[in-house]
Amino acid sequence: MESSEQKGYYINGKKQVIELLQHLEGAEREKLLRNIGLRNASMAKELSEQSLSFKDLLNADTESLNKIMQITTPAIAGLALYLTPRSFQRKALGAMDRSRAEQAFNVMSRDLSSKKQECLKAQNRVLQNAIELSRRGIIKLSS
Repeated sequence: MESSEQKGYYINGKKQVIELLQHLEGAEREKLLRNIGLRNASMAKELSEQSLSFKDLLNADTESLNKIMQITTPAIAGLALYLTPRSFQRKALGAMDRSRAEQAFNVMSRDLSSKKQECLKAQNRVLQNAIELSRRGIIKLSS
């Protein structure tokens, strides 16, 4: 009998778990990660970080959002916010100091409809900033 490797198939269990976690709601995701953490804490932490998406920042508290936006350049913040709901745009801009918020607002006020890929890259950069702050213990991200 041929193994899956001989046929050229490879099942990445970690990637599948990450995809599953990304589709679960907060409480369900936390419960699953807690259960994984009982057996392997470092794996649970890694899965938690990798399963985060920019939409998880929509639920971040104002203090955490403030710290994330402090280390994000206004241009990146503006690009990232372009694709978000108006309520989150207000929350994020309100978490920034006035001059940086104005710079970000100027970027997001442009017609960026043809720049969706750049906006998604900017969202990923903001998310990476958030993960880095979380790793340092500066903010707490709930995935």
